[in-house]
Amino acid sequence: MKYIYYALLLSGLAIVLIRWRHLGRSLHLFAPLYISILLTEFVSDMTHTYFLYHINQAIDCGLLCLYYYLLFEGDPLRKYIWSAYLLYFGFFTAYFIRYPANFFGFDPIDFVMMGVFLTLFSLYYLIGLYRTEEQLPFLRHSHFWIVVGNLLFYSGASFFMGFAFTLMKLNRTLYIELSYIVQVLNLLLYSIYIKGLLCPPLPVKRPD
Repeated sequence: MKYIYYALLLSGLAIVLIRWRHLGRSLHLFAPLYISILLTEFVSDMTHTYFLYHINQAIDCGLLCLYYYLLFEGDPLRKYIWSAYLLYFGFFTAYFIRYPANFFGFDPIDFVMMGVFLTLFSLYYLIGLYRTEEQLPFLRHSHFWIVVGNLLFYSGASFFMGFAFTLMKLNRTLYIELSYIVQVLNLLLYSIYIKGLLCPPLPVKRPD
């Protein structure tokens, strides 16, 4: 499954670079997103260190918040996106200063907080698309696919990660079995990203 994961990440990065001139600036953000994830996975696999995942989480959160910020142009929610990120980053910093040992091991609390914000942003965007009076070709809409992928992954994975830390301590066998759900969601996310990145750019103005 790891090789499939790497293949999806490399394919997504290649698509962004090849189609760079055909993608909007919000989709250009997926190049550093892919690079950050690939470097984190590669170095972590080589050195068996976990803290890099926490750093990558903060980078991913910042890039995806910027993606939604660009996506919500002219929308009243836009001004709250950076407030959400600052809240996330402030909590991230304070928590790991308070519990430094958790920074170097598995503790998904930062992922859960990030997932909650991204799930809310995704729901808001999709509801806005549903309510718009414009006729939109959803199946050929890049942002529709990207946001659907985020919604499916971050809602499902955050739900599991919310009790994963406790489950790992109480029943490690069950934790390992259930963690395959997150791995499948991860593969689904990057598969949907590829679908979205291959769509022609169709910027949509959200309703006021």
